[in-house]
This record gives sequence, C-alpha cells and structure tokens, in this order.
Amino acid sequence: MKKILFLLLSLLYVYGFSQKYEFTYGKMISTSESELNNIKDISVKNNILEMNKSFDFIEYQLLVDGNNAMFHYVKKINPPNFNKRAITMGGGDGIYYFDYLSNKVIHKTELIGDLYYVEKKIDSYKWIILNETKIINGLICHKAKTDIIYDDIRGKGTIELEVWFCPEIPFPYGPDMFFGLPGLVFEANQKNSKIKFYLKKIESLITIPKIELPKEKTISEEEMNKIVEKVIKDLENQR
Repeated sequence: MKKILFLLLSLLYVYGFSQKYEFTYGKMISTSESELNNIKDISVKNNILEMNKSFDFIEYQLLVDGNNAMFHYVKKINPPNFNKRAITMGGGDGIYYFDYLSNKVIHKTELIGDLYYVEKKIDSYKWIILNETKIINGLICHKAKTDIIYDDIRGKGTIELEVWFCPEIPFPYGPDMFFGLPGLVFEANQKNSKIKFYLKKIESLITIPKIELPKEKTISEEEMNKIVEKVIKDLENQR
C-alpha cells in the first residue's frame, strides 16, 4: 500500500490531477477484542462477527477522471453465507456521481423498485477540521466532522459524520456521503457507529469508463425524504 501511495503521489506531482485514478474502499466493524469480550449477549456478539465476515468480501470503487468522479459498490459473486445487508449497512447504497466544475453530486438510489436521483452540492456540508492528525499508510491525515440535520419520519435530530482525510491527495471525494473536504477521505464513519469505511488500494489508470452526471430528472434531499415517508406510511396502512 505504501508503495502504491508513493507511486500515486509521484504521478500527481508530475502530471497533475487531470489523470485517471481508482480508489478502492472496504468496510469493517471497528470493535476491539475487549469490547467484544464485554458483550454478554452471545447472539449480538455472533451477529457482529458474522457481519464482519461479510464485510471482508465487500469493496467499493471510487473512480476519478479529471473533474468527474463516481462511487459505487463493486458487484461480485459472494459466498453462500454472505449477508447482503452488509452492502448498505453504515452506507454504501446506490451510486454517487460527482461533477467538480458544477459543484454537483447526484446520488442514484432505489426505493421499492423505483429509481431516484437526489442532487446536492459537493460543498454542502459544513465540515469542521479539527486539530488532530494521524498517519494512515504513511501519509498525514486530518480529522474533520460535521452535523447533518434531519427532520423526517424519524423526528428531528442530527447525525455527526467523522472522517480522516489527506490534503496531499486533494480530491474532494470519499466513500458514500463523506465528501466535500480539501483532500481524499481515507476513513469515515457516523459517530457512535462502529461501521467504518477505509481506503484499501489506490491505482493510476490508463483508461477509464466515461463518467457523466445522469441526465434523468433530479430531486432534492427534502423531496426524497417526503417520498420515503409516504412509502413507509403506505406500507403501514397495508398491514
């Protein structure tokens, strides 16, 4: 990994950021052995262990081509005991399309068979960069956090996002909803959640599929929340 990072940084300094790159992310439950031992409920402990086994088979791909990028789950054949919930647990559903010049990100997502394209700005989050750093794969990463305010069927509240990003790789992208920082996101999770995205691999590519924003009609997050609320209420009324 360190060798790959060194080669990538060399290419970035020589050729700039108009080249093509593939960033591979994994996902894990960051529960220590001592925390597991303190769990008295055997079924809960087994669920965590089984889910982590499923996470071992999951990979997500962030493709970057100049000012455009795309993040998505990499489909493949998984073992029979693979838990499909691991794909979207903690984030990872659908496809994220980024257009840096227009400051747009579109999340293509599915809800009971229908596709929706939810649009927002790449810099829509108000990230707070903290005075904390750590070395990840030989590079200095900085910690940042932000609060997402929600007012939907769950009620009113906030979700705090935490990330470690690397300014030496100044792409404003990352896995799933974790984007808009002055550097590539190396690690990310929702606060109080043990499920974490982490950067596994970096590659420089010669060719890459053309990345474009979807042409379909987009909706806002607020409109998507209303659609979700209606679907849930309709399902409840059918019981």
